[in-house]
Amino acid sequence: MILFLALSLGVRAQKITNSPYSRYGIGDINFNGTGHAVALGGTSIAESTPYFLNLVNPAANTNLQIQRFVFDVGFDVKYTNTESQTNSQKNSNSTFRYFAGGFAVKPWWSFTFAMMPYSSVGYAMSDSSNVTLENTSEVYGYSQYYSGKGGLSKISLSTSFKILKMFSVGIQGEYLFGDIERYNYIGVKATDSYYSGSYYNNNYIIHGFNYDLGFLAEKSFKYKKDSTKNCCKFAAGFYYSNKAKLNTRNELLLYTNNSLTATSDTIAADTLYDGKIEIPQSYGFGISAEFFDKFLVNADYKYQNWANFSLPGQENSTTLKENRYYGLGFQFVAAKFSSRYYKTINYRIGIHRSDTYLSINGREIQDKGFTFGLGFPVRSLLLNVSCDFGTRGTTDYNLYKEKYFLIHFNVTAHDVWFVKRKFQ
Repeated sequence: MILFLALSLGVRAQKITNSPYSRYGIGDINFNGTGHAVALGGTSIAESTPYFLNLVNPAANTNLQIQRFVFDVGFDVKYTNTESQTNSQKNSNSTFRYFAGGFAVKPWWSFTFAMMPYSSVGYAMSDSSNVTLENTSEVYGYSQYYSGKGGLSKISLSTSFKILKMFSVGIQGEYLFGDIERYNYIGVKATDSYYSGSYYNNNYIIHGFNYDLGFLAEKSFKYKKDSTKNCCKFAAGFYYSNKAKLNTRNELLLYTNNSLTATSDTIAADTLYDGKIEIPQSYGFGISAEFFDKFLVNADYKYQNWANFSLPGQENSTTLKENRYYGLGFQFVAAKFSSRYYKTINYRIGIHRSDTYLSINGREIQDKGFTFGLGFPVRSLLLNVSCDFGTRGTTDYNLYKEKYFLIHFNVTAHDVWFVKRKFQ
C-alpha cells in the first residue's frame, strides 16, 4: 500500500503526450485498460479471464482464480511526428501507464484496485512577427508563447459478484485528482536591450470521487468427449460511468516584466473560481468470443458526450462534442499449456477508430490506428509488448496531423496467496 500511494505522486509529474490537441478540455483522455488490450485495438469490455485483470468493466473480474493474486504494471513509450502545412516536429515521451492488482475472495466474489493517468496535457506553441508602428518607421518584434502541462490521475477500487453462473455485476469507486497548468506569454521587443512582456499563468486544481457500474453475461460450451475443455465461450459486457462532479479551484497569476525599468510587477494573484466541474457520464458495450481455447475475438463501442463541458474562465465548449470509440481485436495462442514454448506465445492484432471530443475550425478530429503485440509467458509471469501505430487530425483547415507510434510494455504476475501453511 505504501508503494501504491508513493507511485501516485509520480503519475502527476509524467505525461505521454506532446500534442497541440491536448490544449482543449482536460487534455488527451487516456485508455484505461490493461496492456494486452492495447494490442487488441483497445478492446476488453466483455473479456473475462483468470489470466488478466479487466480495468474497464468492473463486472469482468469474477473469473479470477481463488488463492491467486494478480499484479499488473505497465509502461509506455510514444513517438509522435506532428505536421502542419509548412512545418513538422518530432517528439518522444515515456511514462508510467498503470499499476493494478486483484484477487478472488470467493469463487463468486473478487476485488481489484488500480492507479493510472486519466488525462494528459502537454503542449508548447510559439509565434513571432515584426510590427511597424503607424506613420513611423519604428519596427517592433511581437511574440506569443503558449504552453500547458499536467492532467488528471485516477485511483480505483472495485468489487464484482457472480450471479447464477452466467451473470456478473460489479461496482467501482474512484478518486480523480490532478492539476492542469496553462501558461501564456505576450512580449514586445524594441531593441536588443529593451523588451516588455506579460505573463499569464492559469492553474486548475481538480479532485473528487466518482463511481462506475458493470454487467457481464457469459456462456461456455464444453466438448462432448472432454467436459473439462471449452469448445467455445461467448460473453457480452456493459459498463456505465456516472457523471463526476469534481472540486475545482482556478488560480491566476498575472505579472509583467520591463527590461528598461528592470522590474517585474504582479498585476493579479487571485482565485478566480472555487466550485465544481462535471466530467460527463460515459458508457460502453462489448462482445467477446473464444474458440477452442485458441482464438479470441473482441469488439467494443464507447460513448461520452463532452458538448456541455468547459473549464471555468475558458470559452471552449464549442470545440467539444461527442466522443465515440470503435475497436476490434484478435488473439491466437496455439496451446496455452504446451511444453513447446513457441506454442504458448500470444499473438494479437487489432484496429481502432475514435471520433474524438474535439471539433476545431468546423472539422472533427479523428484518431485511427492499427495495433499488434505479443505475450511471452515466463513461469508465473506474462510479459506483453503491444504497439499502436496511428494518426490523428489533418493538415487541412490550418490544423495539425499527428502520426504516432506507441510501444507499451507490461508484466502480469500471478502469485499464490491466502494459503494456510500446514506442517506434519
